[in-house]
Amino acid sequence: MILAPLELKILESFILLGVLILIRYAVSKLIVRRYIRANFDITRKQITIKLLNTLFFVVLGFCLAVIWGLSGADVIAGIGSVVTILGVAFFAQWSLLSNITSGLILFFNHPLKIGDYVEIVDKDFPMAGRVENITLFFLHLRNKDNHVYTLANTIVAQKTMRIMKPEEYFEEMEQLDEEKENKNIPGEESALD
Repeated sequence: MILAPLELKILESFILLGVLILIRYAVSKLIVRRYIRANFDITRKQITIKLLNTLFFVVLGFCLAVIWGLSGADVIAGIGSVVTILGVAFFAQWSLLSNITSGLILFFNHPLKIGDYVEIVDKDFPMAGRVENITLFFLHLRNKDNHVYTLANTIVAQKTMRIMKPEEYFEEMEQLDEEKENKNIPGEESALD
């Protein structure tokens, strides 16, 4: 029995869908194992699975386009466009794509996780606090005064960061408060008097 061209394309499409679903399942299991091993927050896993699903649909779309008759040049032009966007994301310093890329780097390769106490080592604007959330664009940091700062993921990926134990963080905050109180002891003359 010889299949008609339309039937052959439908069969190829279903085979492709089945193979991609198996690949997606295997990759998502690997990601979940990595998150469990690294003790990452559930929100990170959810965002990663959403990104995996998006990638799955992009690959499925390209492959279906080839099966249903798009020429190789059209597919290569599409892939070239995607690679160009990724290139801008990796090399542009302040673009939104750069923040997304930095967010992915923070998700997968940085030991930082939600709930950690961190100190950003910066000469001009040092900062310390508890990591409240990590999104695709921003890291939310709550300081000792209960203020929440949002830092672009690009900046977080570029700065030196020290992950602290909670006790260490609170001890340092107490020392800073004592130093401030010692500088403001009544009876001492200030430079303004």
